[in-house]
Amino acid sequence: MLTRKKVLVLMLVLLLAVVGTASARQVTEFRFGTLQGSFVDNVNAMLVEQFNQLHPDIPVKVEYITGADISVPLIAQAAAHTLPDVTFTADLYVVPFAQAGISIDMQPLAEADPDFDLSDVYENMLALSKVEGEGLYMIPSSYDVVTMYYNKSLFDAAGVPVPTADSTWEEVITSCQAIRANSGAYCIPYNEQKWWAVYVPWIVGYGGSILSEDGTTALLNSPETLAGLQAYTDMWTKYDIGQPADFDAGGECFIVQKCALWLHIPSPMQSVRALDPQPFEWDVEVIPSLPNGKVTGMGTYGFSITADAQDPALAWDFIKGLLSPETQKAIALQYSGMPLLKSLRNDPDILALPGPPDNIEAFLENGENGITPTYFPGDCGSLYAGQINTEINTAFDNVTIGGMSVEEAFTEANDNIQSCLDG
Repeated sequence: MLTRKKVLVLMLVLLLAVVGTASARQVTEFRFGTLQGSFVDNVNAMLVEQFNQLHPDIPVKVEYITGADISVPLIAQAAAHTLPDVTFTADLYVVPFAQAGISIDMQPLAEADPDFDLSDVYENMLALSKVEGEGLYMIPSSYDVVTMYYNKSLFDAAGVPVPTADSTWEEVITSCQAIRANSGAYCIPYNEQKWWAVYVPWIVGYGGSILSEDGTTALLNSPETLAGLQAYTDMWTKYDIGQPADFDAGGECFIVQKCALWLHIPSPMQSVRALDPQPFEWDVEVIPSLPNGKVTGMGTYGFSITADAQDPALAWDFIKGLLSPETQKAIALQYSGMPLLKSLRNDPDILALPGPPDNIEAFLENGENGITPTYFPGDCGSLYAGQINTEINTAFDNVTIGGMSVEEAFTEANDNIQSCLDG
C-alpha cells in the first residue's frame, strides 16, 4: 500500500517530468548568491561549471553577498521577494533561514531524484541540515570536524611529545605548559575560546549538557557542566596556556607561531600549506580525550534553494552537484575540505595526498567524535547569535578577564537564559 509520503513523492516526480523542461526554458538567467574567499571560490566555480554542462543555454549570474552577517541582506531580499535562486548558507543559519522563509525544504526534491543518494552522506553532518530533526534545508559542503592542528617545531623545541590519537587533554596541557615556559608561545588561540565547537565538547566530555533533552531547561549550572567549564577555562586562568584577550599575536596565532595548537576544520590546511617556505613543521591529530571520551564539534557551510527560486527543479540541478563524488573528491584534493560521502572514506587518492599534513586521515577518523550544535527553541537565540550567545560570551569574559568564579558567572548566564526560555 502506498503511504501518503510515497504518493506525494510520486506526484512530485510526475510534476517535474511534465513541467521541468518547459520551466527551465523560461528561466533566462540563474542567480547564485554566495561568498568569496579561498575556502569557497573553487566550490563556486565547480557548481557553476556543472550547471553549465547541464543547461548551457542558461547563464549563471554570481552575486556575492557582502557584510559581516549574511542574514541581513538575505532577510531584506526575502521581504522584497528578490532572493537569488540558490544562496550560500551554513549550519548556524539553517534554522533561522527556514523560519524566516529564506530557504525551502529540499527533501522532496532529493527523494524524487533517482540519481541522488542521501544515504551516502554521514548522518551527523546531514543532521546539520535539518530543522527540529526534519527536512533538508542545506546541502552541506564538507566533512568539517574540528580537529587539532599542532606546531611540531614548538613541541620538539620544548622536548615534549606531539599529540597522538591516544593523547588526553591532561597530557596535552602538560606539554603546552612546557612550550609556554620554553618559547613563550600559548596553545589555545583566544578566538576559539567562545566557539561552541570547542567549549561544548568540554561540557559533554565531563558528562554535562547545556540544555535538557526537551529543550525547556538550561543546564549551564549543573555540576557536570560546571566541571567541564572549570577544566576548560583553567587553560586561561590556571595554566596560562590560552592566548589572553589582550595579547596581539600579530596575525593568526597558530600561523605566526604564537600558539602551538589550532582547533579547526579541514579548510585552513590550504592556507597553512600556502606558506612558502613552510616556516615550521606541522600536522593534525584527532581530538584528545576528556574523562568521558573524545568529543569535538562539527559544522559546515553549504547552499540552499531559496523561497524565490524561479524553478526549484532547475535550482536542484545546480545545488545537488555539491554532493557528487566528483565534486567531493575535488574539494579534498584541493585541501579545501574532506568528503562527506561514506563511499569516499577510503579513497586511495585522498589518503595518499602529500603532506603536510601527513596525517590527513585524522580529519576523517575524528568524525566519530563529532557533535552538532544544540538547538534552542523559541526566540532566545542560539550558540551563534542572540541572547544565548551573548550570555555565554559574557560569562567567559567574566571568568577569564574579570576573575569571577565559573560557578558564579555561568549560574548568572544560566538564570538569564532560563528566564528567556520561560517566556
